[in-house]
Amino acid sequence: MGKQTILIVDDSEMNRDLLVDILEDQYDLIEAENGVKAIEILAEQREAISLVLLDIMMPEMDGFGVLSHIYQNHWNESFAVIMISADDSPANIKRAYDLGAFDYISRPFDAAIVQRRISNTMCLYVRQKHLEQLVIEQFYENENNNKLMIAILSHIVEFRNGESGAHVLHVNQITELLLKQLILHTDRYSLSQSDIALISTASSLHDIGKIAISEEILNKPGRLTDEEFEIIKTHTAIGADMLLSLPADQQSVPLVRMAFEICRWHHERYDGKGYPDGLKGDDIPIAAQAVALADVYDALTSERCYKKAYSHEDALNMILDGQCGSFNPILLQCLQEITTVLKRELIKKVSGQTMMQRTGEEIDYGKIFSAKKYNFQSQQQKTWKLLYTDSLTGVYNRRYYDDYIQNAEDIQAAVMIDVDNFKHINDNYGHDAGDIVLHSIAQTILSCVRKTDAVIRYGGDEFAVIFYQIPEEVFETKLERMRYLVEDLRVKEYPEIRMSISVGGAYGTKRAKELFKIADRMMYRSKRTKNQVNICFLDKKAESV
Repeated sequence: MGKQTILIVDDSEMNRDLLVDILEDQYDLIEAENGVKAIEILAEQREAISLVLLDIMMPEMDGFGVLSHIYQNHWNESFAVIMISADDSPANIKRAYDLGAFDYISRPFDAAIVQRRISNTMCLYVRQKHLEQLVIEQFYENENNNKLMIAILSHIVEFRNGESGAHVLHVNQITELLLKQLILHTDRYSLSQSDIALISTASSLHDIGKIAISEEILNKPGRLTDEEFEIIKTHTAIGADMLLSLPADQQSVPLVRMAFEICRWHHERYDGKGYPDGLKGDDIPIAAQAVALADVYDALTSERCYKKAYSHEDALNMILDGQCGSFNPILLQCLQEITTVLKRELIKKVSGQTMMQRTGEEIDYGKIFSAKKYNFQSQQQKTWKLLYTDSLTGVYNRRYYDDYIQNAEDIQAAVMIDVDNFKHINDNYGHDAGDIVLHSIAQTILSCVRKTDAVIRYGGDEFAVIFYQIPEEVFETKLERMRYLVEDLRVKEYPEIRMSISVGGAYGTKRAKELFKIADRMMYRSKRTKNQVNICFLDKKAESV
């Protein structure tokens, strides 16, 4: 394994030479004589850089300017920044941490301290990346297993139904195309890329209820009688009931919830004349609407035991003419706009090739999403976010604490925070107001920590914060800043609401779980009068308010 790379940014050649002498045996080094040069290097090579040693006082662009640029562009998600300066005033140190610096080293340099601090920083980053990779590997293994089981189950349904084995794949991919096109037209449905992937996967179970329908009816070559058609129609409710019969913890899984909506309502129609519940318009979940249109299109263009396949043009005309029921007008427009892809893939389907092995070739969705400022992350980032982000507040969730924090031994400080009078806010302004308050407070707390620290929604109206390698005076200042900013916070929708938090902190060397117990005790001390900060400094065996 090669050496890790450090970028040294300092206008003093002598200072750079000192750091090179200290570090060159252990690391690959790159030098920049000013902030502008540093930005140029990072723009081209940041993926290869593990750490930046950044001076403050420099010509052209000072260290704070470089740090701000790094923070604004989220470059520090892949490397740490340690500030280096002869000026170790509290104001400089505070500003450096506020802008996302991981640590602060004062000159003149002590070789042993420099090496140890850099080594500790590197270890923390490597540990974090390792944990992320483990979780991602586990997630993909589970996801692949889930998709395999869904594929097997859906093909059993198709086999009994006399349909081609590709029907599920076609519905899956047409649904994905429709939804990608839909979000280019309207923000009404607030669909992310992960939502679209989830809906497409869940669509594979849309006809699972047909398992309970007799093969004589499913594969009848002639026209169904009214009684037989009523039996066929029950497959929607049967499929939904099958999912409802799963254990409660499995019913709460997003894939199962989405599959329930699709199973029950993919035969509803936009004018309210569908079944089983006669839902109308957007009372029908958008997932079920998209799958319904995809299902009808593929059924028309596929050969069945009771009919020949229609051409793309005939199928499209039948759908637009209302011969197959009523559909969302925006989705119908989307169907027409993906005609080029559908026609090309229909030729492949007729010739026996797999449909849409690569979707969206004529339509470059990646460029369009970028132009519309859809900030889609890498698959690894999306997976991590899905598993460990609280959907309401945007910070880490309790699962993250349980999996990776409670038994950690390398954190410097722990914080517990309770929102004061939160029940009063919910009771008097409603839960919508409460949700806005929680989100606003969470984002305010998040703005006070570094990228390497973590804010967690611990439960209800309680938050936890962890800090790595933070000076105690900076720690104390940050907690007071959180309290002050929340007290000063105003919510646009409810300007009359006043907010405050009770904060408890524990600073010292103990396992995370023990630190949080102490922080929790300090928080309850703060709650006696509310809107206070109480800290226990373990190494000093003293507590401060």
